[in-house]
Amino acid sequence: LVLSLGGLQKGISPLEMAGAYSAIANDGEYIEPVFYKNIKNYVGRTIITPKQEKRRVFSKETAFILKSLLTQPVVGSNGTATYCKIDGIDVAAKTGTTDSNYDRWLCGFTPYYTAVTWYGYDQNETVNFNKRNPAGLIWANVMARIHTGLQTAKFEKPTMVLSATVCS
Repeated sequence: LVLSLGGLQKGISPLEMAGAYSAIANDGEYIEPVFYKNIKNYVGRTIITPKQEKRRVFSKETAFILKSLLTQPVVGSNGTATYCKIDGIDVAAKTGTTDSNYDRWLCGFTPYYTAVTWYGYDQNETVNFNKRNPAGLIWANVMARIHTGLQTAKFEKPTMVLSATVCS
């Protein structure tokens, strides 16, 4: 289980985690993350554009099902990321905590952006933050601000995904 949350001594980085979550957000297409869109010279001409690797890693249908599952921490009655809601915009998120609260994570996305936050120390030390997830609070604040003024956006269900009600 700790592998999925990056809880190894030299585990997955926040950038790698962002790449993984963006593949879900991008309907199953992995697009190599970069730190810049382009570099321009003094007259405004683009001189460098990153070459991002792109490849399909799973189907649009699988991506939608993952999106649906990942909305539950945000909108579910027992959600661990309910503070990440953004009015009018679908949000998918997963919180994470390693043993002894050494690492705190929030990985999530909207139809607009993917963001990952990690909160911890280079040398393992317990994170105490008034019983709240500091990585999640940072994520929620940043994402709320960058979504200000954006149009309503929902995760689109592919036609091949079928729904059924199951009686408990």
